[in-house]
Amino acid sequence: MDLIKRALKLSIIGGLTYWVGLYLLHQAQLDFSSLSDWLFRGVLVIFVVLTIVATKAAKSGWLSFSEGFRVGMLATGILAIFIAVGTWLYCEYMYPSYTHDYEQEYRTMHYDKMMRKYIAETWKRDTVTQGARDTIQRGLDLNIKNYTGHMFTTQGQVQTNFVYSFFWGVMITLTVALLARKVEE
Repeated sequence: MDLIKRALKLSIIGGLTYWVGLYLLHQAQLDFSSLSDWLFRGVLVIFVVLTIVATKAAKSGWLSFSEGFRVGMLATGILAIFIAVGTWLYCEYMYPSYTHDYEQEYRTMHYDKMMRKYIAETWKRDTVTQGARDTIQRGLDLNIKNYTGHMFTTQGQVQTNFVYSFFWGVMITLTVALLARKVEE
């Protein structure tokens, strides 16, 4: 039971660390930088590893794979929930226009790439015509409507961040639980 309590405590500290980091990134106006992606990865790596290593230390260096996996998955689940709730709070209250602004960033980034490719392949020249602009804009609109539009909603952001954080946590847990186990020689 102490192992579970330790994992819960470390996971909650990690989740709160994520929330504080997200708030600080927003205050520094780094919302669309890659730092927010690295924040959730960093919190996951540090706190899942810390949970497994602390569990091993509490057991005098003896830790089976299943014990390491169990506490690592507990930490992963709690951190994934904290990250999902943090994303919801961020999109709904801290930065309500985030999803709209995120869509505009996406459009800006992809418009230039699509424009260059379309002109090079279709027209075999470097000049831009109004027809090319309209075609690219329609292509972007269709792409967002049919494929990526869900990403520009709060629900899409929450689901994506939950799945990404859970996936990252599982990979970290598997790796660290395998490396941290005590092997009889």
